[in-house]
Amino acid sequence: MKTTIKKAINSSWIIVKLVIPFSIASDILQYLGVIEYISIIFEPFTNSLNLPSGVALSFASAIFFNLYAGIAVASTLDLNGYEWTIVGTFMAICHSLPLETAVLKKVGMKLTIHWISRVTLGYIGAIIAMYMSPLNTNIIEKTKEINISVNNNFFEYFLTSIYNSSLLALKVIFLVVSLIILFELIKKLTFFNSLLNKYTFLSSLIIGGLLGITYGAGILLQEIKQIQLKAKTLLLVFLMLAHGLVEETLIFAFVGADVLSIFLIRVSIALFVVFLVTIIINKKMAR
Repeated sequence: MKTTIKKAINSSWIIVKLVIPFSIASDILQYLGVIEYISIIFEPFTNSLNLPSGVALSFASAIFFNLYAGIAVASTLDLNGYEWTIVGTFMAICHSLPLETAVLKKVGMKLTIHWISRVTLGYIGAIIAMYMSPLNTNIIEKTKEINISVNNNFFEYFLTSIYNSSLLALKVIFLVVSLIILFELIKKLTFFNSLLNKYTFLSSLIIGGLLGITYGAGILLQEIKQIQLKAKTLLLVFLMLAHGLVEETLIFAFVGADVLSIFLIRVSIALFVVFLVTIIINKKMAR
């Protein structure tokens, strides 16, 4: 019980120190009109996804920091559910690259392959979400730009930003803590433990797939050493694209995204890439 409480407190603190500062900083940059000028550089990229150009900053925050930072920045852009589905699909596939690269490097994943494939497949996933999400209103042209506040009272604007960012942080904390408690309860099940102890491949898949590469890193690094090379490669490819599936999908439900589309697109891309890698490995082994 003490371990669960400690995990919940640590996770909550991580969320607070990322979501609130990033959200407030993004609001201030919008108030000052800075984002409007910075985002012009990324317009071709965001336009291709039918998104306001300011989203580029949230993508960068997700890639170089983590999912919470990306969501915090995007939450200040007044996105609708359709846009959040596109943003969520990209972020779910492509986030925390420096940290997750360090973990995957220890188990044999090359840095360049990891970065290029995550960014490319994140973009492909976002394109698919743009056309396949039920929330798609079939609007061809982008109809919404960055919402620059016209409130001249900076103090009021700042207080509103603190309130909105704190509310978002509380929602995320509620989800993450609930999942931590749920996972701890599941781990106490005899059937679950015996299954993980018997099948190391399944153990690594479940740990990485449900908890994420970062949270499950300790057990993942320990278990993956016992897995054969081909199985390890396929496992890494899948987890590179589809890890933390519960938390990193449900978190977008709070902002109105189509979480089913995000989940299905992410898993489908991961399985398709695993299929292609399997063909390549089999051809090399057949030589």
